[in-house]
Amino acid sequence: MLDQADLDFGIYRIMNQKREEITDFLENRLLSRVTEILAQGGAGEEKELKEKLKRLEAAAIEFGNDPNAEPKIIALRKQVKAGGSPDALANEVFSHLSDFFRRYYHQGDFISLRRYKKDVYAIPYEGEEVKLYWANHDQYYIKTSEYFQNYRFKADGKAVTFSLRDASTEKDNNKAQDGKNRMFKVCDEDFITEDEDGLKIWFTYEAQAKGIKQ
Repeated sequence: MLDQADLDFGIYRIMNQKREEITDFLENRLLSRVTEILAQGGAGEEKELKEKLKRLEAAAIEFGNDPNAEPKIIALRKQVKAGGSPDALANEVFSHLSDFFRRYYHQGDFISLRRYKKDVYAIPYEGEEVKLYWANHDQYYIKTSEYFQNYRFKADGKAVTFSLRDASTEKDNNKAQDGKNRMFKVCDEDFITEDEDGLKIWFTYEAQAKGIKQ
């Protein structure tokens, strides 16, 4: 969803700002942040535990005891094994993130993707009176709007780009009204410009009367 046209008006300007921030987080900050949190949570103690285990095993052998029979050594081995490596823990974190987005993210929105059998209702019940319930209860979001991309090709060695100059979309999840559907339309004025990048043909995306073809 981040690979959109670089539109500089309305909600798309806000989306571009979010795109820069999200890209920076994914590419530059996420991995280091996960590593930092895991280190605080105990993943950084793995090396110390292994060193302690080696000392105990060496001490047991020095005193002529079987390390495999020492309760402290057995317990410490289990602790080291259960702790896992930092890389394994990081992979587990990313696996949970992937599961979350796969379950709740769909085409730019976070929604409840219900997993019940057809014609079966899910009612939350914890001993209180049964209450009316809907799938997206207590969820609030702003729809990320349509997905626009510039279209670019070459003709006679020169680049030609179809770009949006303006666009309007349905608000508050309302559908098209009065039989009008939004579609692309060549701008009424200055619809062709030329610069060092080549030729640009400008469009709008707006509601049109029924019967008009795109």
